[in-house]
Amino acid sequence: MAIEITEFADVSISVSPVGVTAGDFGTLGFLTNETDVALVAISSAERSRSYTSLASVAGDWTASSEVYKAATAFYGQTPTPKDFVVLMTFTTDQAATLVGGGTDTLAELNLVTDGSFSMIIDGVDVEVTLLDLSAANTMEEVALILETEIVSAGASGATVSHGYGFTVASGTTGALSTITAAAGDTAEALGLAAHQSKTSQGVVAETPVDGLAAVSVSGAEFVALVTHKQYRDQVGIANGATTLEIAQWCEAAKVIFMNTSNDLSTLSSATDGDVASVLKAATLRFSLTTFSKNPAQYPSASVFGRAASVNFAAVGSTITLNLKQMPGVSAEDLTPNEFAVLRSKFASAVVLIGKSTNAYTDSRMASGSWLDTTHGLMWLEARCESDMFNLLYTTNTKIPYTQTGINTCVATLERSLEAAVRNGLCAPGFLPDGSFLPKGYKVTSVSLGDTPAGDVSNRLYAGLSFVMAGAGALHEVQVSGSFSE
Repeated sequence: MAIEITEFADVSISVSPVGVTAGDFGTLGFLTNETDVALVAISSAERSRSYTSLASVAGDWTASSEVYKAATAFYGQTPTPKDFVVLMTFTTDQAATLVGGGTDTLAELNLVTDGSFSMIIDGVDVEVTLLDLSAANTMEEVALILETEIVSAGASGATVSHGYGFTVASGTTGALSTITAAAGDTAEALGLAAHQSKTSQGVVAETPVDGLAAVSVSGAEFVALVTHKQYRDQVGIANGATTLEIAQWCEAAKVIFMNTSNDLSTLSSATDGDVASVLKAATLRFSLTTFSKNPAQYPSASVFGRAASVNFAAVGSTITLNLKQMPGVSAEDLTPNEFAVLRSKFASAVVLIGKSTNAYTDSRMASGSWLDTTHGLMWLEARCESDMFNLLYTTNTKIPYTQTGINTCVATLERSLEAAVRNGLCAPGFLPDGSFLPKGYKVTSVSLGDTPAGDVSNRLYAGLSFVMAGAGALHEVQVSGSFSE
């Protein structure tokens, strides 16, 4: 017998671990309770749905839906942003649903003349036998046949619809509404078997904040949030302070709340109960209010669409939102006093400048900071976290707890900060104490000899810190001059 080549040359290849990335900082979430204007079945089994173009949104939502209107504003920007995710909140009791996956083709389903499946709906054992789909001409007709059979088997009021797949909904709503996946000969062909489908039990009516919590638990990821217009300007006791509650949720979640206000009192210095004033009083870092006299429009979606175009990995890519174009958004013809009041409340708007120029100003957050700064620092935090994690994760041996190991951590952090200098978020400059940072940042580390013994034994190094000088942005220029003849 031949001698194996491995006796002389034995090669093994291992796959190095792939590190994490800092994530996508251009995803806009849109919170809505619109289930009646969707072109596809929407149920509590699906708390979010992601899109990458206006065309993909149009495949699921009618042109009259607020989802489509907000998406139009978002995708109307140049450069065109990419990621738009619809977040569902259910403000009425919802039925338990079974959302099916891929099904056989209509031609294949037409071959079913003696099918069967079973499931449990609201505690009732539903047994469907002698299922005949041979006469169905469309998937919708298949859904109608299924609905008739399920109701006949004891599930009163149950409905079946077809979108991506078949969706079975209980005839009841609320906490006692329940459903299971289907089993039996035909369950898989219908896409309703357990390994193909998603079940969701009944939902009691929830607040928008409850809905945001639910979509977060479901794994939906978004950097900024725009809401359905019905949640605007609700800051009083009578209406439950919905807008303020959403803003506070975003503050805790570190999500940018792109608020739109249609409240004309925002333009008056005599009032402080408008949403812009309330958010300013709360000094919320993650809330930006855009004023508009047009309730039908979504200017905030357009604003973040422009912010979403930033490629933080590119050189000189960071922007200010001040004086940017907002396609499809009506300009406000404000008096100088109204404009001054708007600014004093840290609210922004698309305004008429001069005789013919329309532009957005100022992009100030409720805390007094700026949208581009908030957005950029979100990216920087994630970039530092992912780079430091990857240092630990992708090192095949270990980072020794020595001065050399500490220096390795310092070098990793400096590379993260250098990325912020390259994209223009930070720059060489002065700190408030007057000291100058020639690189735009300075990293400080506690030496090994000064590290607490408890940290060393727990393999924790907590001695890294840094300061940075923001690059800022010029929004206004004043020039004085004299002329002599």
